Amino acid sequence: MSLPPLPRWWPALLPVLGCAMLYLATMSPDVQAGDSAEFQLAAVIGGVPHPTTYPLYVLLGRASAMLVPWGVPAWRVTLVSVVCAALALAVLWRLLWRLGESRAAATLAVLALGLAPGVWHAATIAEVYALLLLLLLAFAGALQQLLAGDRRAYVPVVGLGVLGSLHHGLFVVCAALPGALALWWAWRRLQLTPPWRPVLMALMLGMAPQIYPLAQFARLGPFDGHDYGLPAGYFWGAPRTWGEVLDLMTGGAVRRGIFAWPDATGAALLLAGIARRLLFEFGPAGVAAGACGLWLLARERPRCLALVLALAVPALGYLLALGPAVGDWPVFTLPLLIPWTLGIAWGVRWIARHAGRRRRTLLLLAMVLVLAWGATRYRVSAKQHLTLYREFAAAVHQVLPADAVVVTHWEQGMTLQYLRFAEGRRADVWIDVVEPGDDPWLARARRRYPGRPVFFVGQPASVAGLPVTLLLDAPYADVYRLDPE
Repeated sequence: MSLPPLPRWWPALLPVLGCAMLYLATMSPDVQAGDSAEFQLAAVIGGVPHPTTYPLYVLLGRASAMLVPWGVPAWRVTLVSVVCAALALAVLWRLLWRLGESRAAATLAVLALGLAPGVWHAATIAEVYALLLLLLLAFAGALQQLLAGDRRAYVPVVGLGVLGSLHHGLFVVCAALPGALALWWAWRRLQLTPPWRPVLMALMLGMAPQIYPLAQFARLGPFDGHDYGLPAGYFWGAPRTWGEVLDLMTGGAVRRGIFAWPDATGAALLLAGIARRLLFEFGPAGVAAGACGLWLLARERPRCLALVLALAVPALGYLLALGPAVGDWPVFTLPLLIPWTLGIAWGVRWIARHAGRRRRTLLLLAMVLVLAWGATRYRVSAKQHLTLYREFAAAVHQVLPADAVVVTHWEQGMTLQYLRFAEGRRADVWIDVVEPGDDPWLARARRRYPGRPVFFVGQPASVAGLPVTLLLDAPYADVYRLDPE
C-alpha cells in the first residue's frame, strides 16, 4: 500500500517549524525592562500601554497570559511574539510560492529571514514588532491574491489594512502606497467589483480592537493624571477626559515632534547604518544574493519590483525622518528586510534554473551558508538566559523596608511595576516612575512622600549632588536611600 503524496506546501514546514522551535528555545524567559515590561504588565492586568496603546497586541498577550497553563505570566505574554514571527514566516513562504518561486528558493529565503537577528530579536521579546511583521506580510499576500484576479481578496486587504494601520504607524507608511496602487489596479484595470457587505464587515472587524482602550477608560477612569492610573488600573498617561484618551490612541505628545528631516551628513550616516544593518542581518552572501535578485527582478518582473519599492522607499523615508530621535531605529528596518528577502529568493531561483547538474550542490551550499550565518547571530539574538531583570528586582526588594517608596527611571521602573502589580510582589512598596529631567527626584520625593522612606534606583549620574546613601551596587542599576532632612 503506497503512502499518499505529500502536499505541495510541505517544504514550508522545515524553515517555519525550525525557526519556531528556535524562537521558543531562545525567547526571554521572564520579565524584561522598559516597553517590554510595560506590555507584560498591561497584558496581565488588563492595562493600556503607551501611545498608540497597541490594543491588538495587548489583547493577544492577555489571552496568552490567561490561556497558557505554564510559565510565569511575563513568559506567556512573550509567547505571542514567538507565534506571530513563526506565522509571518509561513505567510512569507506561501507568498513566495504564489509569486512563482520554487519551493527550494522559498524555503531558503524564509530561512534567511527567520535567522536574521532583527526578526529573531522581535520573536523573543514582548514587543509589537513580530505582530507588525505578520500583518505586513499577510497584507502583501492579500494584495498579491487581489492582483491575481480574486475579487474575494478585497476582504482581507481591507481588514488587514485597517488592523495593521491601527496597530503601528510604520504599517501605514509601508502599506499605504502599495495598497493604493493595488486597489486602483484591481478596480480600474482588472474591473474587479468589491463584495461590499463582506468588505464593510472586514472594516468593522479591523477597527474592533480600538474598543479596548475606550472600554478600559469607561471602566476605570477618569484618572487623576498621575501615576499611570495605578493602583486602580494601569493606563499610560492617566487620562482624565475622553479627548485625552483619543489623543493617546492617535499618538499623543510622545509621538508628536519626533520627526525631523536630517541634513545631508545625517542622511548619509543613516543610510550607511542601514547598509551595515543589512549586512548584519543577512551576511555577505545574503546581501550579494539579494542585490542580484532585485536586479534580476527589475529585468523580469518590473511591476513586482515597483510594488516592492513602493513598500521600501516610504519605510526608508520614515527612518530618515526619525533620525536620532528614536534610539532603537534599527528595529524599524524590519520592513526593509521583506524586499531583500524577495531578492534572495529570486537570486536563488536564478541559480537553480541555470546550474544544470550542479543545482543540488549549489542549493545545498546556499543552505549551509544561511545556517552558518544564522549560527553566528546566536550570540546577539538568543535571550533564554536573560534573567537579569528579575534578579535585579529581587535584590531591590531585599533592601527595601516596609512602606517604602521607589523613585526610578522608566527602564527599571516598569520591571518593578510588573512584579508589584502583575505578581503581587512587595505590595507594600510604591513605585514612582519618572525621569529626573521631567520632575527632579529630590523635590518630587519631598513634595509627594513626606515621612516615608524613599529610595532612588538608577545610575550615579541620576543622583549626583543629592543627599543619598548607596545601599546596593548592582550590575543593572544602583539603589540609593534618600537621607533624612
